[in-house]
Amino acid sequence: MAESGNTSQFTNFFHSSAQPMLLLSAFNIVDANTAALHLLGCDSAEQLCHQHLRDWLSVEVLNNAELTLSDVSRKGQGKANWIWLTPEKKAIEAECFLTRMSESPEPLVHCCLRQVSQHGPGAQVQLQLYQQMFDGAADAIIITDTNETILYANRAFSEMLGYSLSELAGNHVRLIRSSKHEQPFYEQIRQNLEEKGFWAGEIWDKSRSGEENPRQVRLSAIVDEHRKPSYFVGVYTDIDSKDSRMLHLEEMAYHDDLTGLPNRALLMQLLPHQISQCQRTESGFALMFLDLDKFKPVNDMMGHDAGDLMLKEVAGRFCTVLRNSDTVARLGGDEFVILVTDVRSAESVSRVAQKIHQCLEQPFLIKGQQVYISTSIGISMYPDTSAEPETLINQADIAMYRAKKRGENQHVFYCEDLNQEVVRFKQVEREIRDALIRSEFVPYYQPQIDSRTDKIVGVECLARWLHKDKGVISPADFIAVAEKSGLIQEMFMQVLARAITDIGDWKKRFDADLQVSVNISGNQFCDQHNIQQMSEMLKDSGVSPDKLKTEITESSLMDNGQYLLERLSWVKTAGFSIALDHFGSGYSSLRQLQNLPLDSLKIDSSFVTGMASHPRDKVIIKAIIQLSKTLGIDVVAQGVEDAEQVTFLKQQGCHVMQGYHFSHPLPVQEFALLLEQKGVGTSA
Repeated sequence: MAESGNTSQFTNFFHSSAQPMLLLSAFNIVDANTAALHLLGCDSAEQLCHQHLRDWLSVEVLNNAELTLSDVSRKGQGKANWIWLTPEKKAIEAECFLTRMSESPEPLVHCCLRQVSQHGPGAQVQLQLYQQMFDGAADAIIITDTNETILYANRAFSEMLGYSLSELAGNHVRLIRSSKHEQPFYEQIRQNLEEKGFWAGEIWDKSRSGEENPRQVRLSAIVDEHRKPSYFVGVYTDIDSKDSRMLHLEEMAYHDDLTGLPNRALLMQLLPHQISQCQRTESGFALMFLDLDKFKPVNDMMGHDAGDLMLKEVAGRFCTVLRNSDTVARLGGDEFVILVTDVRSAESVSRVAQKIHQCLEQPFLIKGQQVYISTSIGISMYPDTSAEPETLINQADIAMYRAKKRGENQHVFYCEDLNQEVVRFKQVEREIRDALIRSEFVPYYQPQIDSRTDKIVGVECLARWLHKDKGVISPADFIAVAEKSGLIQEMFMQVLARAITDIGDWKKRFDADLQVSVNISGNQFCDQHNIQQMSEMLKDSGVSPDKLKTEITESSLMDNGQYLLERLSWVKTAGFSIALDHFGSGYSSLRQLQNLPLDSLKIDSSFVTGMASHPRDKVIIKAIIQLSKTLGIDVVAQGVEDAEQVTFLKQQGCHVMQGYHFSHPLPVQEFALLLEQKGVGTSA
């Protein structure tokens, strides 16, 4: 410093003062007195002077220091708490009183330092004092501030979790929290620390590698002179391996491995407690039984790993729209139960259900593909519908089935009338299982006729149930139950096996080289195992794959999207013919049709039967026939019931027809007689 007049007096005061002082300019240290050198651990002024503040301040206070100096340059004075680092990188917390000494563009700033010690040492100073003891301790120790930001962790703690101190310091403790505990658990711990100053118990933590383990933890609050917490200290001890195994087994017993949510066992323990609490408070709760809509195609089309990822993300979304007092449990598969507490009315529960529907509206990104999913919800209410936990779950399940029946993305409250419907469903399901064992599902055949020659040019295979007591049962009475109960595939294969045998028999008896059409759902079509199984059955029988035409509805094509389009090429390569059934009902695009490996279109029967009363249906039929010719695809009219319809279709150039006008679906013996009578033609 240049010495002249008042400046010389200030210089003497500056260097002789016992108070640590610095002179700063443009974020650089210009000068330091002896007390400051001693405080900051410097042997000489050369170590400190003409150095940038960045080299002497802790990283976490740099931004604050720049803002403070900028304010001092404008206002003339300022105050801040900065953490300084000695050459040995020891941290010192000090209050800094700053005064502007000149008006130049880069003003000189006087900085007076006072080490924080009046009310006990600051966090970083305290760490210095106890560092040696902490680092040598066998137990893992961590210190946080009242915002739960990690200030320090000893060597044992770092080794236990795999983090270095630099990775831990400055981060919130949620960095090491596992998914095993929900937020209320941590809130209760915080309340104990603030009210009692101490908490002890078992906590699961998460290591750097993502592994989750249980620890015995003792937490203490370090308080100031006003008995308010200033810092929190945690001492972690590994749980005995036997205890750890017991905890792990308990965790497995009461939580779902995939999502971490409570499972049925834990739910069944929670419900009696909830009922007891409601009896004391004269309140109620609701149980929601949820089943995801169109989840099976995700598993079938994209693999079970994609399905698992979907379930985890769905569980996460459910949790975001519920209160901490509510509970989400996963029962298995794509079934969830939600316990909604403190319920005052059905309207409030309905609002919660609507939130759940809305949280699934945005698509999920699974394996790079956008996937849409929704859920059907059944709701039971305590005490309105029952006071028994198992009954409440069953009632919600029953209501869920009604929601499914209404369509996707619906919620339904339980009422007694629903019970009879589910009883009927369960009865039909049991009978289907018995019928499969007795091989009661058989093919019926409806011929496709060339109206020009009256010859049979194809045949559609339709499932019928030959019930041992009730006789022939229509598909309308059992297909929906078979699909919902997961029995449709076994039923389909039972019918197909007989149809393949019949194809071979017709070939031998009548030299009839007929192509048989079978209806396949979108889920079955997308299941590669299903197509492989069909191929193997044909190979074993000696029937060529081109004698089997797979029919998929236009609506299934639209519902299953791009993945099903990709499957079509695979099915075509396997040798099967492909027909698009119910065409005109699903609004598929022309561009989509142009890219499909289709062999034929089947005009939806609603257009044929509505021809007389809805003139526009004739226009649609004409357009479909013209479209098929343009694309070089065969066209079949289904649902033909009278001669007038036959005449119109022939005039438009559609000659292959199917419907009651020609024949009802027939059992194999009667169809053989029809085949012998009419003979086999070609559709060309």
